[in-house]
Amino acid sequence: MMNRVWIAGLAVLGGIFTACSDSKDVAGSSMETENSIAVNVQLADGSPAARMKVLVRPQAFLSGVDSAMDGEFNYVTDDDGTLELNLNSGDYVIEARGSEAKAATKLSYDELDTNEVVISLDLKKPGSVSGQVALPDGVKSVSVGILGLDYMVETDSFGNFEFESLPAGDFDVVAFIYSDSSFTNEFGLEEHMERMMTFGRASAEIKSGKEDNVKLGDSSVFPEPEVPDTAKSFMFEDFENGADDWYVLHSEYGSGEITTEKAGKGRSGKAAHFVCQNDSMFGWTLMGRYLGDSIDMSALDSVVFWARAAFQEDTTKRTFISFSFDVNVDSTSAGESGKSWKHMDVDTSWTRYVVRVDSMEAVDSNHTGGNLGWYAVRKTITNISIFGGTGGEFWVDDIEFFGMKKFKIKEEDEE
Repeated sequence: MMNRVWIAGLAVLGGIFTACSDSKDVAGSSMETENSIAVNVQLADGSPAARMKVLVRPQAFLSGVDSAMDGEFNYVTDDDGTLELNLNSGDYVIEARGSEAKAATKLSYDELDTNEVVISLDLKKPGSVSGQVALPDGVKSVSVGILGLDYMVETDSFGNFEFESLPAGDFDVVAFIYSDSSFTNEFGLEEHMERMMTFGRASAEIKSGKEDNVKLGDSSVFPEPEVPDTAKSFMFEDFENGADDWYVLHSEYGSGEITTEKAGKGRSGKAAHFVCQNDSMFGWTLMGRYLGDSIDMSALDSVVFWARAAFQEDTTKRTFISFSFDVNVDSTSAGESGKSWKHMDVDTSWTRYVVRVDSMEAVDSNHTGGNLGWYAVRKTITNISIFGGTGGEFWVDDIEFFGMKKFKIKEEDEE
């Protein structure tokens, strides 16, 4: 069930250029802690939710723009389902995040009238939000976040987006583009610049396991979400027939295994189950597939797939994978092996990820990780890979290509 949110994008609501320091301020970070805030998290049957992940973010927090303070606002309950928070002055959202149930509440620290506060969070089945951003001309994709919650997705080229698993509550959904860079000014001094363009904001009432249709604006301005032209797309892999076409590679002391199993967690059919361990900070493990020969993917718009990760008790550890287009000179006449890839944080709930070719990782002078950039590899791609960036347990399903109807194999004697 999905709560549909329609986000206006015909006019840019904000375009901000600022020069600032490298660190980002979080509301009230300079204030002394005065109140003792205890949090009790309970399962649906009333029993304590032991070892449950709890995230605390300012109510104005926007994932992809604001820092989560290097994990200082991430907690885990004890065996009795409780924890104590040390917060500064400000307004916060407190979220308990389980694999199949979630809960969240808003807290205004300055309005507390006692020095001892107890907050109870009762876990419930998550709700969903989907919608469409009206993309201005020239904008191919934007980010969408939930204010106060640490969730973010990218739209596809039609502006469609979806959050499958959110805690119940009233929250604002924001569509935006954010960039963060450094430059040298006319005096030879390095400055830091942030640029944020907001394309719309709408309120969403997220209900546990239910759908509420919320519509913003006139229906003639915001039509039903467009469906990508299936004549220019195809399902590359749904794993219903197993993962025999896939292989696992790893660095010297790494390890990995790929099988298929029931997708579960609210998703039907089968999915790939990728378990991997990297051998060091610079180690790697991947699941990959050989495409048969050199493929010209110049017409490719994006790749869409679904993924989730296993729950990790260490909430400070980033969980991410990398989707990669590879060139292997052993199987092509291309002059240099390498890749173009994109890194993505992975949630414990099934999430739809969009890999747009114009948003691949930038190339540096050292070609870190073998990254040659999309422009260098797009005409001679031999393999696709999914790296287990942090190691761990991942599930992957329904890899779909947009902008191409099928692969055309590039013959070796073609220039």
